[in-house]
Amino acid sequence: MAFSHSPRPEANVRLDLEVKADRSESSFEGAKVLLPYRQSSLGSAAMMITRRGVVAGLSASGAFPHVARAAWPERPITMLHGFAPGGGADANARIAAEGLGRVLGQTVIVESKTGAGTTLASAQLVRAVPDGYTIALIATSYCASAAFYKNLPYRPIEDISAIGQLSEAPYVIVTYAEHPARSLPQMLDMARKQGGSISYGTPGVGSGNHLATELLAQRAGVKLTHVPFRGGAQAVVEVLGQRIDFMIDPPLSMIEHLKSGKFRALAVSTTTRFPGLPDIPTVQELGISNFDLTAWFALVAPAATPNPVVQRLNAATGEVLAAPAARDRLLALGAVPKASSPKELADLIAADIKRWTEVVDKAGIERI
Repeated sequence: MAFSHSPRPEANVRLDLEVKADRSESSFEGAKVLLPYRQSSLGSAAMMITRRGVVAGLSASGAFPHVARAAWPERPITMLHGFAPGGGADANARIAAEGLGRVLGQTVIVESKTGAGTTLASAQLVRAVPDGYTIALIATSYCASAAFYKNLPYRPIEDISAIGQLSEAPYVIVTYAEHPARSLPQMLDMARKQGGSISYGTPGVGSGNHLATELLAQRAGVKLTHVPFRGGAQAVVEVLGQRIDFMIDPPLSMIEHLKSGKFRALAVSTTTRFPGLPDIPTVQELGISNFDLTAWFALVAPAATPNPVVQRLNAATGEVLAAPAARDRLLALGAVPKASSPKELADLIAADIKRWTEVVDKAGIERI
């Protein structure tokens, strides 16, 4: 289609917006703005604006409302995440993708892009065209990475559009069944007496699990020894093998071992007891005040995604979470469905980045 606008008689401005017919590509693939200038002593010139500029600058501003509203979604949506296939994050993503596909009437494709503490997936998201066809599942680790990495290739707050939360779960503090510490106070007392010899495992330096355990140590006034692994599964193996003392993780990775009696749960990180482990006390019940942490999953889009698209995704997410099938699947993962508004999610992200930054600073963790 072509639009013409002549602000002055001597100047003609023409906008050519070409939309490819191939639905497997972005509906704005090849979109261009051509601005031929009046011949002058400087010669002729033309300016080409990228398709991202067209979408972000024109559709988001309302200049072409059909771009944001008309047929969206008219083709499949990609949902990125930075976690290994088959884990809790991937399971959350697939539950959301299946539900959104049903509600929106388009396939939602889950794409795992692991590496660099999940930041590779985030970097790919913020580079995507903000047209609603690329979204991402993020987790608590998104905020931990923002606090831990010095030079991220994106701005953690400014470069995303919050859509809404999906689920949340407590962190569960577990040890192996034969450990001499029968409770969290006993474990912390051993740490005080043994001068930091009590060890804990995490999926890696700067992970949400790492910073959550550092916060516990700070609140309890103890020193602990961090043993990072490449993924949470290896930490589970090391605790079961009695080579490290304990770990903190959401319930999914440990429910099987808790049921079998190989793990013993010491506490949960939230202010209220977790329905899936009703007999396990909270950290605050055990005398450590001001300790309330949840591991959460949420959906975001690139910054400048048109607000009508964000709002539709938010409403669709709420509809997915209200469906009994999705709720039951999340509960089976040890998570509680948790819907939110885009603003509530944006506030949560900002608050968590602030909290984890303070933990990193106080612990003296070297940023990379």
